[in-house]
Amino acid sequence: MKYDKNIFFEIMRILINDFEDSKEQYFKTFGSFGYEDNEFIFCKSFESSRDFIVTHLESGKLPIDLIITNDSRDTDNDILKANQLSFFKNTLTTSYSKSNFRISSIPMILYSEAEEKSFEFQSSYNAIVKKNEYGEHSHFIRECERTIKDWRKLLYSDLETLEVKLEQLPNFINSDFFKRDYLRRISKNADHYFANKTKVVSTEFIKCPIVLNYDWLILDNKQIEESILKYIDTYKNHIKYDRKNGERAILHEFFKSHRTILLRDTYSDMKYELNLNELKSKDSEECDFILKTEYPDFLNTTFFEVKKEDVTFYVKKNSKRPQFSHDFFSHLKQVWGYKEFTKKPINKIELNSKLEYSTNNFDFILLAGRFEEKEEMRELFEPEIKRMFDGIKVITYEELEDVNINYLDKFNRLKI
Repeated sequence: MKYDKNIFFEIMRILINDFEDSKEQYFKTFGSFGYEDNEFIFCKSFESSRDFIVTHLESGKLPIDLIITNDSRDTDNDILKANQLSFFKNTLTTSYSKSNFRISSIPMILYSEAEEKSFEFQSSYNAIVKKNEYGEHSHFIRECERTIKDWRKLLYSDLETLEVKLEQLPNFINSDFFKRDYLRRISKNADHYFANKTKVVSTEFIKCPIVLNYDWLILDNKQIEESILKYIDTYKNHIKYDRKNGERAILHEFFKSHRTILLRDTYSDMKYELNLNELKSKDSEECDFILKTEYPDFLNTTFFEVKKEDVTFYVKKNSKRPQFSHDFFSHLKQVWGYKEFTKKPINKIELNSKLEYSTNNFDFILLAGRFEEKEEMRELFEPEIKRMFDGIKVITYEELEDVNINYLDKFNRLKI
């Protein structure tokens, strides 16, 4: 399919049913293989995982790529109920992800400390992985990615069974084949195709195939790589800043036309210079980019402020008390203003209206400066940010480059 830069993709999400205290370990484990925190949805019981499936997948028709569950049978309180969760999912015939796929097809991995090899367990999950207490998790990640890829291969097989080519989907329902043959031969027998001939597509999709907007189907690694190379060239070799060519003209325009650099497979949409007005006040906030999620109850909405790559972080570096530069301190205060805005209950209505959803989950990122200086001052940098602007994350242009290289590596590993 031809890539359209105005398409917003259905993106990577993993649901985890495990104990609350395991969350940071999952972040660390997946993070070492290029995954980002905002790709994971945590539920800490069978009931909450079941409710998530019903509310957000079955009713909300949102996407998910994989379910990982621990097993708590050997504890005093079996709150995870892994087998019940597997049975519940596997018996559903309803759809998710814009009604394209059947919930029962979602791959599921049992990830626990017990080494379970009974037939009951083996037949209930796509993979069973024993938790490694020694910190080596490459096998677990390989199994997660293999399971996701196996599911994706089944989708290609289903399309072949339905005699539909991926590139035909944008205009398929207007084609002569759909009107004269497909409707009569396949749509009218959708239940038969669902039960006997396909593995992952939903009844709705079988009846009326629609375009599948998923990055792994539409993008290729060359397109992502080209965006990364253009990003590097933009921050390293752009024309000299002046009144006409400032950060808006050079940096903002780049991010607007190369959205994957900010969105990757982590965010679903973005708003540019969204004006947020404070009620009963003339004050307002306008962050450069607000990165949105389709799961605001679980995942962060990110205020992302873009400043120049030549921002100097510190002055008087060789003195006893190095200080943040005036410009850097001003940028931090600006982002701090966004955080303060989101914390005021009076602004809830404005945020809900402009974001088009309600959430209390926010994070705040300032893109500025170069990694060399941040690394030079690393003993002071993060502690001082935390002390004065706790909750604000500062990333350099090189660090954003690394995030995107990790995304490309992961994309390549998962590509069919």
